[in-house]
Amino acid sequence: MSKVPKKVAAVHDIAGFGRSSLTVVLPTLSVMGHQACPAPTAVLSSITGYYTDYAMADMTDFLGRLFGHWKKEGCVFDCVYSGFIGSVRGVEITEAFIADAHAPLVVVDPVFADDGAWYDCFSADITVAMKKLITKADIITPNLTEACFLTDTPNTGDIRAAYRAAKALTAITNASILITGIPCGNAVAVLLYDRASDRFFRIDNPFVHVHYPGTGDLFTSVLTGALLSGKSLTESAGKAADFVFTAIRTAQEEGVPQREGVPMELMVPRLLADYSLPAIAVTPFF
Repeated sequence: MSKVPKKVAAVHDIAGFGRSSLTVVLPTLSVMGHQACPAPTAVLSSITGYYTDYAMADMTDFLGRLFGHWKKEGCVFDCVYSGFIGSVRGVEITEAFIADAHAPLVVVDPVFADDGAWYDCFSADITVAMKKLITKADIITPNLTEACFLTDTPNTGDIRAAYRAAKALTAITNASILITGIPCGNAVAVLLYDRASDRFFRIDNPFVHVHYPGTGDLFTSVLTGALLSGKSLTESAGKAADFVFTAIRTAQEEGVPQREGVPMELMVPRLLADYSLPAIAVTPFF
């Protein structure tokens, strides 16, 4: 059996301070045995949301040159995994790259909004671009705000909104869908629609009264790494949900400042183990 690592084209931004995007994606995939090839979409001095006056360099022009060089050199990828893309044109360039790459697995985390609003560097036109990008994906992992924006679904902030958004997403993409960060009383849920089986699943974590940045990036990175290692979609999602929850709990126990993100460096053994949360099949209500 070949031991050659799977190659992942990781289309994300990179922040100099705070754990998110490529500073999460690269070590996670590497620890899980895969080669992550970064395609930086933007360079930031720090993560956003917890820092003021951060510096940001849009890498859209470079991104096009990078993809062009990969194509010229015949670089082949087992997976394309995209996250934050800093411009509409960058999304369009990434869409074209995915079409050319013919990777067996395409994972799109449409990072552009949270808590009912676009990130401050975006406006409504990014939603239109992301709607096109997700049609190229095998798996998409929006949070609840993004899922509602992508489908013009009223965001009531609960599982009913997630079901309605998931149903609408099934009509505009052939991807399996994982909607993250859904408040459910004393739990936070992931709603999973498995396109292959046409079934819905739900994974619950205990609700933690604190938000750490970068956990969405971490969730999708663990999910992608597990899928590339041969795990099923529900197994991979359960592993990702377990790891994120345990990372948040570890951050609290160790007193890691909230704005620095979760200390994944302390949790490598768990990333390599078979811990996971159960994915429970559910009957959706719309």
